[in-house]
Amino acid sequence: MAKVQSSHEMNLPSKPLAVPQNKDLDLVALTMAALRLVNPWTAAAAEPSAWPSRPEPEEPQPRDRVITLAEVSQHDTPRDCWVVIYDRVYDISTFLDEHPGGGDIMLEYAGQDASTAFRSSGHSRMAAKALDRFLVGELPMNERMYRRPGGIRLSDIPE
Repeated sequence: MAKVQSSHEMNLPSKPLAVPQNKDLDLVALTMAALRLVNPWTAAAAEPSAWPSRPEPEEPQPRDRVITLAEVSQHDTPRDCWVVIYDRVYDISTFLDEHPGGGDIMLEYAGQDASTAFRSSGHSRMAAKALDRFLVGELPMNERMYRRPGGIRLSDIPE
């Protein structure tokens, strides 16, 4: 059975360790030299664990949720209004009354892709940024038009 030296039993050299001038230092030898100077078993026991006792699952991000166009098409009422803008799905139900152009214009595109209408109406970059709070997911790669390899390229699509 191997014996582990504690810090009071260790005999540290009074002069610095000699490091060979070879440019190709052996990573294992360097690690072993470091472990001789620091006892990992006592260092780990001395400081409290930074890890929680039980990992908590993270809340899934809206960008991680994949929503098909078929699912979007089921949300086409004033109380449940989803639209697709630049391959991202937004739940704009709460925004219908706040929209400067009125809710009726947005209801025309409820449950559908509204990218061309959004772009052609001259929305600012701030309006595109404001959409982030309504984001519920993204279209699958095979249903996207903008955010995919070989898709339509527009320079001002928000990230």
